Amino acid sequence: MIKTLFNLLLIIAMNNVFAQKIHSHNDYVQAKPFWEAYEAGANSIEADVYLIDGKLYVAHEKNEINAERTLEKLYLEPLSKVVKSRKRQELQILIDLKTSSEPTLNAVSQAIAKYPKLANAHAKKKYIKFVISGNRPQITEYPTYPTYIYFDHQSLNDLNKGDKSKIALVSFSFGSYSKWKGVEEISESDKIKLKASIEKVHNLGYPIRFWGTPDTPLAWKTFHEIGVDYVNTDKPKACKTFFKF
Repeated sequence: MIKTLFNLLLIIAMNNVFAQKIHSHNDYVQAKPFWEAYEAGANSIEADVYLIDGKLYVAHEKNEINAERTLEKLYLEPLSKVVKSRKRQELQILIDLKTSSEPTLNAVSQAIAKYPKLANAHAKKKYIKFVISGNRPQITEYPTYPTYIYFDHQSLNDLNKGDKSKIALVSFSFGSYSKWKGVEEISESDKIKLKASIEKVHNLGYPIRFWGTPDTPLAWKTFHEIGVDYVNTDKPKACKTFFKF
């Protein structure tokens, strides 16, 4: 009986570890954008997007724009292949708008609409979501966008006014909570501050992510333990592997 209970608790603990979701931050700088994170089992993939002369380019800074690196080529085309293969890996594509909100978001919506299976994928067990971050519209405008467009909200002040069906994620800057580098244990005071925001977001029914976080195994472990839903990392393969052991 005791052995059976121990095995059950072990399975539960292992499942909790395996369940940790990771976010591939600035994914487009990886050697293989999209594919490296996807094949590692990342649950969220980020692309910074600029609307220039009617085209959507993926880059960290405007002066880094490359004509060959468009949202369509780097992300929508690979996603289309994934959908056609009938794989069902839970995934959100976090599109960080770097240019003006309304025209850029309209262009993104139109680009996704060109791929009907992608536009409809959110309705099939919610396994692909397009989540808008960066220059977003006001929270009251979220419901005016297509059903396949969700949002990454970044404030607690008006979160209770949002349409829950349109907010996929809540994100905050880690630097506004702590200067921790992820080398030694985080201070108890910083941990308390982080936990307080995590609890508020969870009580409203949303998952949470912090950006600008330290990117070390100790940091990954700490964020997992305090209840961060999506661990932010520039090392998706290493991070995902870490949570398997």
